[in-house]
Amino acid sequence: MATQSSVRISNQELIIQYLMENGETSRAKLAKDLNISKPTISLNAEKLIEKEILVETGEGESSGGRKPTLLNFNYNHRILVAIDLNRNQPLIALSNLSGQLMFSTTLEMKVTEKKPFLVQRLTTAINELITSHDYDLSSLGAISIAIPGVIDDLTDEIFANPQDNLWTDLKLKKVLSEIYHVPVIMKNDISMAALGEKHYGVGQSYDDLMYVSSGSGVGAGLIINGELFQGKRNFAGEIGFSKIHGVDGKTLEESISTPVLLEKIKKDIEEGQKTLLLKNQMDSLKICDIQKAIESGDVYLSELMKASGEMLGIVVANVALVMDLETVIIGGVLSEVSEVFIEGVTETVKKMMPFQTKIYKSELGQVSGIYGLLVVAKSVVLNQLID
Repeated sequence: MATQSSVRISNQELIIQYLMENGETSRAKLAKDLNISKPTISLNAEKLIEKEILVETGEGESSGGRKPTLLNFNYNHRILVAIDLNRNQPLIALSNLSGQLMFSTTLEMKVTEKKPFLVQRLTTAINELITSHDYDLSSLGAISIAIPGVIDDLTDEIFANPQDNLWTDLKLKKVLSEIYHVPVIMKNDISMAALGEKHYGVGQSYDDLMYVSSGSGVGAGLIINGELFQGKRNFAGEIGFSKIHGVDGKTLEESISTPVLLEKIKKDIEEGQKTLLLKNQMDSLKICDIQKAIESGDVYLSELMKASGEMLGIVVANVALVMDLETVIIGGVLSEVSEVFIEGVTETVKKMMPFQTKIYKSELGQVSGIYGLLVVAKSVVLNQLID
């Protein structure tokens, strides 16, 4: 049986949701469109205005009597901080409750830095990002963090990390919660990229999709029935452990991750492989060097990237078959190197699938994870706004 409190909460949620979806409107139109009495709308609107969750934005057009006062959701009621730690230069982003990326900064890190100092560096960057854009620290509503690896929700332990991440053992969720006294959410970076693509990228029209990232690690994030699917142990999407050369063969990550490909290229060149890369590049070979060589017509590197895409395509097709996926979005470093990588994935999936699964290249690129983090943080804050 619904209580007076539960009805009030439900009504306020409906008002907030309506304004966020439709923009400013009058109390009378809210009552009409939501099929709630005008006195109930007015009472709940006043409570939300008192909390500064809603704001009055001016007068609307009159239909014969007094001009109505318009209401809108106060997107600046709280601000959100999203932090993507899947890089040597962590990306820190700021948003209000619109969930749109407003401002961002990078934090250049060194492998040799001591871990306690990293937290100080991070909090200083957060504080400066907030205050430099005329927001107050007291308006901070939530912090969401994306990090490589699988995260245990009970202990916040990070394991199955694809790289030696600087942040692994810092208990960052606990530390930042104690510093800022706001909810701190920690999620897998690829899962957040999948969520970002669903809400802001090429995945907006699809309820079932997989986002695949290939770079220093290889992983995927799954959206099923419009919702992020993480699995009971948060292990869903860890396709880097897949084996495509038999039980005793290498994993996908051991076959096509960027460190593996860079080492293969160096070895092949030492053994006489012809390429446009110069020998003096070998000691400091980077992915951008490969990209430039392919753009200049390097056949060897182009074929290597396509073969890597084909290996990824085998795993992608197998997951798409099991999950009956509508679409797959390819992101990560390798997707930026050459179109032949995407071609390798697409052609392989097409050959293996008995039905059509669309393959897209990510349009959000490196900020896809940030957008996913903002989706999560926004949801947490909105749930807390109503008593």
